Amino acid sequence: MFLPLTLDEAKKRGWNSIDIILVTGDAYIDHPSFGTAVIGRVLEKAGYTVGIIAMPNFMDPSSIEVMGRPNLFFGITSGNIDSMLARFTAFKKIRNDDPYVPGGMGGVKPSNAIITYCNLIKQRFKDVPIVIGGIEASMRRLVHYDFIQNKLRRSILVDSRADILVYGMGESQTVEIANRLSGGQSMEGISGTVTIARNKPLNAFLLPSEKDAMESNEALVTMYKQFYQNFQSKLIVQESGGRYIVHYPPPQISQHQLDSYYEVPYTRKPHPVYTRTIPAYTMIQYSINAHRGCAGGCSFCTLTLHQGKRIVSRSRDSIKQEITAIAAKKTIHITDIGGPSANMYGMECSIGGCNRESCVFPALCKHLKINTREWIDLMDEALTLPNVKKVSVGSGIRYDLFMWSKDCLRELSYFITHFVSGQLKVAPEHIDSTVLRAMRKVPLYPLAEFVKAFNHECKRQAKEYYLVPYLMTCQPGSTDSSVYRMRSEIEAIFGYVPYQCQAFIPLPMTLSSIQYYTGSDPLTGEMFFVEKNAKARRKQHGILMRR
Repeated sequence: MFLPLTLDEAKKRGWNSIDIILVTGDAYIDHPSFGTAVIGRVLEKAGYTVGIIAMPNFMDPSSIEVMGRPNLFFGITSGNIDSMLARFTAFKKIRNDDPYVPGGMGGVKPSNAIITYCNLIKQRFKDVPIVIGGIEASMRRLVHYDFIQNKLRRSILVDSRADILVYGMGESQTVEIANRLSGGQSMEGISGTVTIARNKPLNAFLLPSEKDAMESNEALVTMYKQFYQNFQSKLIVQESGGRYIVHYPPPQISQHQLDSYYEVPYTRKPHPVYTRTIPAYTMIQYSINAHRGCAGGCSFCTLTLHQGKRIVSRSRDSIKQEITAIAAKKTIHITDIGGPSANMYGMECSIGGCNRESCVFPALCKHLKINTREWIDLMDEALTLPNVKKVSVGSGIRYDLFMWSKDCLRELSYFITHFVSGQLKVAPEHIDSTVLRAMRKVPLYPLAEFVKAFNHECKRQAKEYYLVPYLMTCQPGSTDSSVYRMRSEIEAIFGYVPYQCQAFIPLPMTLSSIQYYTGSDPLTGEMFFVEKNAKARRKQHGILMRR
């Protein structure tokens, strides 16, 4: 049974009131790949009644009243991606589509969705606590650069006037908030949250103030370096208009906890109120989330600040139970068993963690245990389950880590035989050494050698499979000449230039966003050329995209 979208649906479940109302800019898809569904189901398992307001009409304040007043709080998210990214392209054009809404229609969610939804709630329910979360809140939790508006913005917690911000995936934090509010307790001190205090907490690491960071590039770079190097282990504070933004370190989840988030009763379908196809759902309907975290630490990516660099993998039993449930009534093709990079499943630190910003940059850390065989064995076991006709990898692999495995050529052969379905995605992103350094993505294995090995094995097996490389233009460090070189090398290596090319967007709070705004890498101090002129950015992207 779905979580209710209306009071009538709630009453059919025997609920006379709603403890928590979750508001999202996306359609409600009851599947573990969608954050609102996960948070809602985990809260339900904890004993709370939960309702969802999906895609409220941001032009109509009454749209936020459809489920009445919650007993505990409103939980607000823009959805699975930042609303500014959902609304605008890399060249700041309005998008006509949104894969997270019925029919893929653009314009359903507003710009700055969290702030907009919070304002609607404040108009109607002034005294109800508001909790904000999801990727938009997570990556705007302190001073950040907004590319679409081309300006620095203060913490979204301040601008939204919410009571508390949850960063990261948020399950344990949200349940703890519900427990605290139901017991009449303070929400201060919860791991993985950000709050505002009148007084500076004792023993906190003090960042440059909000005012200084927004007025001085030097202070901004210092702030970001200090934050990036300390947020996972220290209580961090930033002065903001006479008050203090208090950032608590993230929680450390266990495999058992991660497994539990997938054991709740998802229907794995969109709510039946939707009559049109939701594109994002069709893409991931039969995919399996196998782990969280990313050891890469690429400068343009949100994962390190959102999920952390520590890989937490689900147990094999948990994953097999999920697949068995999906395939209980029909034969299926599992289109992915992975995460940020599928082959990071099972990777772990042999010493339990350290202060390195990345496990793979500028060189592979000797303490990172690469367990490619464990991931392949997991997919092998999935293939033996009833009604599973095929298992393939849709999300792509980190090819250079794959080739660091002790028996990589044999594993590559086996992988191609059983788990590639026509195409395999890889993400070299660029070939220029300066750009790759800005990306913090120096390849650990030569791209050309991997492509050669892949093509040789495909030919040996008489399989017509293709590698699909993801490439990026306009990144800090990238110039017209470097893109010309990339086009030439990619064509020489792959035999073609792919359509899967994107223009860089400085996502809030990423290392690359600070590089873009200041021209400086906050961790190394290295200066990079940054192309900011809109016409010149289009020209650079066009070099790679011309046919």
